[in-house]
Amino acid sequence: MEIRAYAIQHRGTAATPFVYPGTIGPHDVLVRLTHRSITRGDTQFIDDDWGDTRFPLVPSHEMVGHVEETGRAVAGLTRGDRVGIGFQVGACFECAFCRQGVEQFCPDQTVVGVNAFGGLADRVVVDGRFAFPLSSGLDSARTTPLMSSGLTVYSAISHARLPPDSRVAVLGIGGLGRLALRFLRAMEHRVSAFSRSPGKAALIRRLGADYIDGADASALGAHRGAFDFILSTLNVPFDLDPYLRMLGPEGRFCFVATPLEPLSLRAGLLYDYGRRGIYGSYVGSRSDAVGMLAFAAEHDVLPEVEVVPFSDPNDAIARVRGREMETALVLESLVGPSAV
Repeated sequence: MEIRAYAIQHRGTAATPFVYPGTIGPHDVLVRLTHRSITRGDTQFIDDDWGDTRFPLVPSHEMVGHVEETGRAVAGLTRGDRVGIGFQVGACFECAFCRQGVEQFCPDQTVVGVNAFGGLADRVVVDGRFAFPLSSGLDSARTTPLMSSGLTVYSAISHARLPPDSRVAVLGIGGLGRLALRFLRAMEHRVSAFSRSPGKAALIRRLGADYIDGADASALGAHRGAFDFILSTLNVPFDLDPYLRMLGPEGRFCFVATPLEPLSLRAGLLYDYGRRGIYGSYVGSRSDAVGMLAFAAEHDVLPEVEVVPFSDPNDAIARVRGREMETALVLESLVGPSAV
């Protein structure tokens, strides 16, 4: 079968029409896509910021569509089922990590951009164990950003094992940060958000969080020891020490995005009058994905999105690269595969 797509042939170039063969293995499903997002992470793959992009690259690692065909070993999915697909689309299911249910650490995993094609296409073939059924309460367009961005922050927050009514904060209010605020509020924590953009204060308050000016040293100092958990969604360099000072004893600081330059820290801030910790969180397991989708449906944790026709992916990429977006940008297939 032929899959019609748009691909980036070389680092930093435009997306052009691309056709590649699709083969369905025993555990695979063929999904006809109705929605796919373009995110800041996609532009970083296009620019090969992490040095592991495989070209030609078919971007977009957040997808929703309908199962069109299943392999003979697929269980729990049938033709017509609506599913969501994220960054990870395969694993070995034999290593110690897979057996423990943390497939996101599998050394032989398959992920979009590195060893798999993504959602700028009419269809996609993925391991059916990474195609997650969507309940009727989840709108397709608004669910699309949950499949990677939502999973990433939900998994990181879940790993912190926060007690009810914890004091939490989010650093950086882009797509990941806004979703983190929605999840944390739905979990009934006391939520704050740091931003160096005063123009985001109203958005932060609308999402149910207190605004803290990240550029105001006195404002940061006033919150010394105030938080049990801080989640960083920043992919730009920043001074880590002021945020470690804002953690109380046993507080945790979590990275879910990668600054492209090294960060330094004062090690004493981890142990002075406390036992603070730093960790990073990488997407989430299949179990995390199921839990995240159920929680989102129950608590209406769905982001605002701008839906545009799947007709000019380069315009979408340019808008995201130019940081024009205050909402997630989702491309919708309005007609059949001839539109691609």
